[in-house]
Amino acid sequence: MRTGLTFCLLLSFALFAGCNSVVRKGPIITGYENAKCIHPRLAPGITPPTRTWDSSIAASTGETVRVLGAQMPGGRVDLRYSSDGADVVAANAGDYIYPADVRIDTARRILFVKASGITAAFDQPQTWLFEFDLIRRGQIGRARVDPTVLSKECQTD
Repeated sequence: MRTGLTFCLLLSFALFAGCNSVVRKGPIITGYENAKCIHPRLAPGITPPTRTWDSSIAASTGETVRVLGAQMPGGRVDLRYSSDGADVVAANAGDYIYPADVRIDTARRILFVKASGITAAFDQPQTWLFEFDLIRRGQIGRARVDPTVLSKECQTD
């Protein structure tokens, strides 16, 4: 009896955890599509070729933010603010889902991060978009998206 209950609970959890709705249109996709590329570079000496970001952008008048990230295990996109040296995580999709593209809406001071990969638990490809407010220093949106509705990733420098 207890084994059956445990199995049902585990099955319910697995089905629930793997059932994120996939967005095909909406403000986060439109914002990402209209945002300007922050071009990645290929990290020297790393095989396979790995996209990395290390760029400075203007967050507001007189404020510079350094964007750091890598498309690799443990990869995420971090921000370092020049005014106070604060380090903030802009996007961290978790295990096996790595940053793939970074863009900025310079008018609204919004950073967009696309992350993609294959989840370990369910062996399914996933693509996520993150939306980060550079002025408020916080994530304002996150959605699992259909990658077929997104434009091509920014080219490397």
